[in-house]
Amino acid sequence: MDFLTVHELLLREPNLLVSLLQKSNWKRRYKDQYHEEILGNGRNLLLGDSGKIIHIIEGELLQQITNEKTEKNVINAIWGKGDCVFHNVFQEGNYEYIALGNVKLEVYNAGVVLQEIGQHPFFPDLLIDNIKRLEDNLFQYSKMLTKGTDERVTDMIRRLSKKGKDGYCIPKFVNYVLLAKCCQITPRTAKSKLKELEKSFQIIQLDGNRVLRFEAINSGL
Repeated sequence: MDFLTVHELLLREPNLLVSLLQKSNWKRRYKDQYHEEILGNGRNLLLGDSGKIIHIIEGELLQQITNEKTEKNVINAIWGKGDCVFHNVFQEGNYEYIALGNVKLEVYNAGVVLQEIGQHPFFPDLLIDNIKRLEDNLFQYSKMLTKGTDERVTDMIRRLSKKGKDGYCIPKFVNYVLLAKCCQITPRTAKSKLKELEKSFQIIQLDGNRVLRFEAINSGL
């Protein structure tokens, strides 16, 4: 199973997987199969080959994988607060995670968790529904890569930003280096596209914050 995703995917409200973990007293019963991680901005998280379930409590996490043929890192997904990431559970790979801002995580032993919650009669249906969502969003991610550079940059800024009344408020950690990785373009191109957005007043300054105006989403640049 291919677990390539984009930012909004996997389990959304109501987050049934997280509810099951909390109600089963998992942390108390399996203390040696669970731990918390607090990552500073830009810090890497390496989990090895064993299957893990990562629950993001706060912040956002960039997931990348090393392409064995080219030995280059490729962005898989950007996960946000409340997401659950299945690390080397359905498909093995050389996955690495990078904190976007400050991030707090819960990391579980996937084998023990799935065995525990698999006792619930509705869980197989939940998993099937989740797989369908992943497939749909994998196509969405693939479609994004067919877009032009301008559309990819504005789309990625929107995904990483908070929607407000005047547009999308851009967090400080969203810079040309991050956009280059996420959009699969060079840092030079990403920097140039940001300048174009600013010169055309599609990115403006409001109350000390950068804001991507709604018009930029509809018109590309």
